[in-house]
Amino acid sequence: MTRHILRIPVAFIALICFSVFSYSQRTVPGSDKINSADLEAHISFLASPSMNGRANGTKDLDIALNYLTSQAKLLGLKPANGNSYYQPYSLMKKSIDPEKSEISIFTTANDSIQFREPMYQLFPTGPSDFEIEGEVIFAGYGIRADSYSYNDLEEINPEGKILLVMNRSPLSEDGSEYRFQGSIWSSMMSLQPKMTFLMFSKAKAVIIVSDPKSGYSSIQQQHPGITSELESLKYLKGSKPMIIDMPAVPRILFVHRNIADELLKGTGQSLEKLQKEIDSELKPKSFLIPGKRIRITEATQTDEITMNNVAAWIEGSDSELKKEIVVFSGHADHVGERGGIIHPGADDNASGCAAILEIAQAFQSLEKKPLRSLLFLWVTGEEIGLFGSQSYVENPLFPLENTVANLNMDMIGRVRGAADTTENTPMTDETGLFVITGNQSKELVDIAREVDEKTVLDLDYSLSGRNHPLQLFARSDHYNFAKKDIPVLFFSTGLHTDYHEPGDTVDKIDFAKMELVTRAIYEIGYNVANRKKRIVVDNPFSKW
Repeated sequence: MTRHILRIPVAFIALICFSVFSYSQRTVPGSDKINSADLEAHISFLASPSMNGRANGTKDLDIALNYLTSQAKLLGLKPANGNSYYQPYSLMKKSIDPEKSEISIFTTANDSIQFREPMYQLFPTGPSDFEIEGEVIFAGYGIRADSYSYNDLEEINPEGKILLVMNRSPLSEDGSEYRFQGSIWSSMMSLQPKMTFLMFSKAKAVIIVSDPKSGYSSIQQQHPGITSELESLKYLKGSKPMIIDMPAVPRILFVHRNIADELLKGTGQSLEKLQKEIDSELKPKSFLIPGKRIRITEATQTDEITMNNVAAWIEGSDSELKKEIVVFSGHADHVGERGGIIHPGADDNASGCAAILEIAQAFQSLEKKPLRSLLFLWVTGEEIGLFGSQSYVENPLFPLENTVANLNMDMIGRVRGAADTTENTPMTDETGLFVITGNQSKELVDIAREVDEKTVLDLDYSLSGRNHPLQLFARSDHYNFAKKDIPVLFFSTGLHTDYHEPGDTVDKIDFAKMELVTRAIYEIGYNVANRKKRIVVDNPFSKW
């Protein structure tokens, strides 16, 4: 009898769940076309090892874009740029000219040695044309740590000199631990306080070398991800490059450790010896290197690179409202290889690309298309400056005044892991989804909240806004639409510890969750596209 009593509520609950599910399907037709198997197939291709991480400017990204256009054709989507699915744009790449750049070391006898190893300019941002010459001061780690009564510049006068400093901060004898407590001093994190200190030193320049205990000869070996960002300055053709510079602030560069070895030759010191003494005593060993000068010559070259977005669309069914368009976007590029190691970018952002294909398929399956038109936009250049979306909003395929909203997807396939617990790696659980917005349109947010009430997903707005420390509102392609007063919603499952790391692989995607996420975004877009009246932008970016 007890079993029968238990069976009745279970069956009743199952019936209710089935009814709710069926109701949801009836109210949002097409969502059943979105399934985890298709999502997995798309991501498995885009994030496969053969794609080498889809770096911008590579044939690997071209193959990924070709895959997206092929899938768009299979779905019967219309090409959005006339007869083409591609929207080309030009990117300017300013980099150091290796043939005209060099570092020369002079002795009192006027002998000189030239070095052509790569250098990387940390400040001002991006490569530039200059020549600097001067005496050199070895300045330890270039650190001031008052709580340890430590100051590498205390006993020297750096004004007008060129400072030679080591990367990182004082270490244990075997180099496995940092002597100064606190994460701010660990690894490359020490650059932040170090930069602040050195920028007001009145030195002509600062050259940073990898410390001997690191086991590396160059920052390129030690942190290939950093050098890949510093090696060039990129900007859209016709626009001005974003350069951060300050008068009277020294140039700060990473150089090869051979430079330090040559400068210290004949002084009775070596970089290894100096580091051991500083680390063991926690006392500066700074001194003016006698009898030597250094000249740093940096020249640049500028190349034009052709990039492509992929754009496909579905025409709306209403004779008037079809002139308006809802944009679904996500970036197809990733960071490629770093130090010879592939960064697959399964979540970032093969997941968003796959979701857009599934959303397009769902809309295409409808017997009656939505009232408004729909644009499916796969952009490039996101990882190097949001250039693809910037190019689109500056040269739109559909008038921006007719663009109703942008729904952007970036990293929507993961569930919080054991390591994802820090302030810098906020993650969602099996039913969580971050929705990041600037609240440009109350109506748009209300539509998302209505969908939230009908789904098992829990939409979390805690990372929204212009003042959040992580600044996610400005870190993906929706931001360029927001700046044009187009209301946006940015969807993400969070910043896992594999972010921009080799561990962002297909096997870590939760496809069951991703199916729920993709269906929810589809339903939000469906509702926006079918409203009788266009959503109101009551808090436009231009008024902020």
